[in-house]
Amino acid sequence: MSAQDLAKYIKNRLTALNITLVAAAERSKISRQTWHKLLNADIDEAKLSTLMKVAETLQTHPLSMLRIYFHGKQLSHFSAQSSGNNKFASGFIADITYPDNSIVQIGQVFEKVWEVENLGTHAWIDWRLQCVDEHLSVQTLPGSEHYKSNGSQYSLMPLVDSIPIPITQPGEKVRLHVQFRAPDFPCTTISHWKSTDAAGNIIFPHLTGLYCLVKVISL
Repeated sequence: MSAQDLAKYIKNRLTALNITLVAAAERSKISRQTWHKLLNADIDEAKLSTLMKVAETLQTHPLSMLRIYFHGKQLSHFSAQSSGNNKFASGFIADITYPDNSIVQIGQVFEKVWEVENLGTHAWIDWRLQCVDEHLSVQTLPGSEHYKSNGSQYSLMPLVDSIPIPITQPGEKVRLHVQFRAPDFPCTTISHWKSTDAAGNIIFPHLTGLYCLVKVISL
């Protein structure tokens, strides 16, 4: 585990969001003492509930916090998703390309690749990975105001809204590829994806799916 990496990430996010330690404690309902320990890497075991509250305060995805805390190790045990029985279950393995907060240029087309594992007892057959973005997920950066209201693309745009998932037997791993086009102005943006069956039903509707989180810059 990497408490030091987590401490560095928290410091950077607090600075980027211009949030003081006092304000962070008030927003998260976590004591300032706990925040001090996190910032000083003086913590051996962080509770999942604490990391969830910290992630919400820092406006980042909880899985980002977990990946940093566990130092990029495989998180199948921590990000496993189940349909309620052993028949269908999925485990996240890694971001093969463009991990969280990767930097891309405005308008850049890039390919995100995730690796997942079938942790269930049945094969995945006729499954698809579907974009489930329901609202704009963009945090604009200072200086990007003039890009608004001029017809610019202002969200992370997948080139297709779904892709087929290859037949994946229990215990097998598979890599899923999606191409995106970055927005037309500097921002931090995210796109969410979930697995669907042959009828188009979301297989894990109440659980976290895959996502692509990037920081868009203008050179």
